Parts: sequence; structure tokens; C-alpha cells
Amino acid sequence: MFKLNPKNNIWKATQKDADAINEIIEFVESKHRQQLNSNELFAKLYITLFGELLKYYNCSVFDPTPQKAINKILDTPIEVIIQKFIDKANITETGLQMEEVGIEIKDIRLKSIEQIEKETDYFSMDMLEPQMTYDEAVKNLEAMINFAINEYS
Repeated sequence: MFKLNPKNNIWKATQKDADAINEIIEFVESKHRQQLNSNELFAKLYITLFGELLKYYNCSVFDPTPQKAINKILDTPIEVIIQKFIDKANITETGLQMEEVGIEIKDIRLKSIEQIEKETDYFSMDMLEPQMTYDEAVKNLEAMINFAINEYS
């Protein structure tokens, strides 16, 4: 470390020092390339999500907001992410089932009183198919993820 201290002007770098620094740089760059190549599927998803977040936040690649959003996802326990997925899937499924029986999904303030009464008379919650459970979600997500890993790795 003494040699690398810029306050010590008594030292001049030798060719061996330059070669050693270049070797360290090459080692780090090689490790980064290898790490990216070993995790190409993750890289594809990361890059795609990063691009989508750039659009969502309407910002440049130099804005830290999209990267912070990705880091927040990566820091979240998998159980929380699975539960959020289940909630979104179940809400979507409920909406699709309601649309199948003729209930228009839109802001209630935009519906007429007659439409609300008709839908309320016609629709009951027991008409809905059972919602996805946590165990079902885990089982299906594992299968889909493992398929993707096996297919694209």
C-alpha cells in the first residue's frame, strides 16, 4: 500500500508494478464477464425490467430510481413476492370471471344506478371459482421457473 499512496513521491512504478495492476484489472473484468455469462437468464430479466422501469419512471439510465426499485425487489423475501403475485392473480381472475357473466369492470362512479342494481341482483360472490392458494402458486411457479431454467440455460 505504501507504493500506491500518491503522497509518497519517492516511488516510481516499475514495469512489474504496472503488469501486476493490469493483471488485477484483467482478473476482475474476467470474473465479471464469467459471472454475467453464468447468470444470463437473470441478466435478461434484469435488463428487461430495467428498461420497463425507465419507461415507467420516465427517466434516463443515469437516474438511480429504476435501479433502486430493482434492488428493493431483490431484497424482498420470496414469500412476500409470491403473496403479491397471488393477490394480483386472484384480483385479475375475479375481474375476468365477473366480465364473463356480464359485469363491466370500471369505476363505480361511472356506472348508472340501473347498471349497479342489475349487477348486484345478478352476481353473488359464490359464483366465483376458488382463488389460488399459496401452495398452488408455489407449485406452479416452481414448475414454470424450472422449465424456463431447463429450456433456456
